[in-house]
Amino acid sequence: MLTFDLNWIAIAVLVIANMGLGAVWYGPLFGKPWMEATGIKMDDMEGKNMLPPYAVAILNSFFMAFFMANVIAWTGTASLGGGLLLGLFMWLGFTGLSFGVNHAFEMRSLHLWFINSGMYLVGLLIMGAVLAIW
Repeated sequence: MLTFDLNWIAIAVLVIANMGLGAVWYGPLFGKPWMEATGIKMDDMEGKNMLPPYAVAILNSFFMAFFMANVIAWTGTASLGGGLLLGLFMWLGFTGLSFGVNHAFEMRSLHLWFINSGMYLVGLLIMGAVLAIW
């Protein structure tokens, strides 16, 4: 059953951390390869209202952390290894392979799948680990 008796401070910290991860991931780490793989250019983004995509990203980060906290609570996971394993399972079962289907039908490259789904793998690993031990 869904619970709201959660560590809300940890959830808030994880929302901020996930947004930071995204900034680093799609900035200095993989920004150029991502732009090349998607065909997006910096000029395409200049002057655009970026508030809607960032709002979606913040909501996404919140719901990922909220539901991961519920899974942690349901399973009684209280160890670093258990949290990492849950993060991996959430990525495998829902995010990583779903991205794979989308990328396959959109005829996008495997390289882009690694970039896009990799960010969620790292994010879910961090969320699982933090929520399990905090």
